Amino acid sequence: MYRIHRINKMGVVMSLHLYRLAYLLTVLLCIMALSLNAQANGGLPDCAEDNRVAQTGNTLSEEAGDQLRRLHAESFLDRSGTINSDTIGSQVFDAAPCGGAYAAPLPTEALWLRFTIHNNHERAKTWTVTFAEVIFDEIVLFGQHTDGLVAVARDGRTVPPAQRANHALKTGLPLSVEPGTEREFYLRISGTLEPTITPVITSSTLFAEWSAFVLILSAAFLGYTLTIALFSIVVFRQIEARFYKFYTLYLACLFGFSFIYDGWFSHFVGVTLPVFMLSPISEFLAGLAVFASIQYCRILLRVGAGQRRLELLFGLLSVVAVVTTSLAVLDPWTLSLPLHLIFFINPLILLGVSLMKIREGLPQAKPIALSLFIFSTGLFFAVYFQTFPMTIRQAGFAYELILLRPIAWGYYLAVAGETIFMMIAISTIVNSMRLQSQTAITDAVALRKDTAALESEQIKLQEITNARIEALEAILIDSPENNLLMSAEQRFLDRVTESVLDRVGDPDFGVKELAAALAMSERTLGRRLKKSHGLNSTNFIRSVRLNYARDLILMGQDRTVSEVAKAAGFSNISHFAKVYRQKFEETPSETARSVTPET
Repeated sequence: MYRIHRINKMGVVMSLHLYRLAYLLTVLLCIMALSLNAQANGGLPDCAEDNRVAQTGNTLSEEAGDQLRRLHAESFLDRSGTINSDTIGSQVFDAAPCGGAYAAPLPTEALWLRFTIHNNHERAKTWTVTFAEVIFDEIVLFGQHTDGLVAVARDGRTVPPAQRANHALKTGLPLSVEPGTEREFYLRISGTLEPTITPVITSSTLFAEWSAFVLILSAAFLGYTLTIALFSIVVFRQIEARFYKFYTLYLACLFGFSFIYDGWFSHFVGVTLPVFMLSPISEFLAGLAVFASIQYCRILLRVGAGQRRLELLFGLLSVVAVVTTSLAVLDPWTLSLPLHLIFFINPLILLGVSLMKIREGLPQAKPIALSLFIFSTGLFFAVYFQTFPMTIRQAGFAYELILLRPIAWGYYLAVAGETIFMMIAISTIVNSMRLQSQTAITDAVALRKDTAALESEQIKLQEITNARIEALEAILIDSPENNLLMSAEQRFLDRVTESVLDRVGDPDFGVKELAAALAMSERTLGRRLKKSHGLNSTNFIRSVRLNYARDLILMGQDRTVSEVAKAAGFSNISHFAKVYRQKFEETPSETARSVTPET
């Protein structure tokens, strides 16, 4: 018991330390992200740099810290999506925004960007135009030539792999500029789930490192969710079948959503489906994840019968999740906002329920609350920086770009933190179940010992009683009045024999019926018959039947062997003949012939 108490105390202390660590980590991440945002934005957007780029053209220097800059470009939104490269030059373009973020086009629209690249170096440069975002159906880069616009490169998720400018997870288009020249380019962008588009120009080396970082993070996240899903199936089935099914469904939805969102379908599976087909699937997975999280939190927080308000709350959340998911699947671009809100609000509501359960003393409520808190914090980062994206001005290393993209690592933080502390919550339940099982086993062992002790005491008492009876019987046998004992035994045998003869013709009359007729137990009957006659109950009954049959034969009545056997209660004639011969050393027929007078 001391050991169990010590383990429980260590578990509580560890949970408190983990809670404090996660809280401090969250605060530090908040401060770091906000400082990065302030540093990257520099307060309000400053258009001075954009005006300078507009006059001199986009370029990169040879400095190590100048491997990426925001792309300054004029924009035109083609609402019909039908304008081609031959007529785009005659359209009126809007000036570049100061923040460098452009409103994303709808699936039926296309966004055109016009920009110039200036190479003020002494050798030709090949740079890459890419984006802070990841989802694009098709991006086409056109270069200005004497004959008009010519397609230089294509990339995107609907572009066949053989025609893509690169095969990295990120979308990027290389462009080459001769030394000391300036060249004009057009960029046509279509099909995206992102609310904004942030183009940048980067060196080929930094683009490769950036793509590798994105690939590693995405693969690590997918591997992590898949591992946790398998872990929940294998380990946590012992809690409740419904739980591990809902939790595995939740993780599978997160896995599928990231698999689609990060572009694995397009780049590694070879599926070239447009956004308007993949978006309903991703929205359905997101909604299904919300529904599954509601259900497994209901199970973990022990919300059931007798808690009507909480039952109504969880029922309402489930209905809202189904309705908002249906709307988002029908039209992801105009009807998905309710689902996104419930995706963010749902963990906050569940956090409130878990705090209530903490006050009720539910052991797993603390790690569940911490799990939902971290999940909400990560989603806050993602939503906040999706609404107010960081302004990218200049970068020299890939990790800077990862930190300047909180929408991605905020989501990763949310899911990773949620699953880690949910595992702690589940482990708490498992430990509690094991403790209950150990307590039940201990009680069962103690009860078994008590039962064995009682049985042993009863056996000893029975032995003492039997010894006293035997001693009394020995005294009576040795006494001068032993004839009284013998008479009592004889009377018992006569009574038993009479009871058998009363129903000697009934083949179903056996030991059970004889004991009932004598008003004693079968065990007592057998013991007394064994002691007084030397036969057990079954053999005694058979002996009486055989003697009765022999008497019938010896009486000389004209009866067949079959009739004698039936009268004595034997239903099987061959069996009757066999036991008859064993007892009297002759067959019934031989006995009958012995009483027949010779002529």
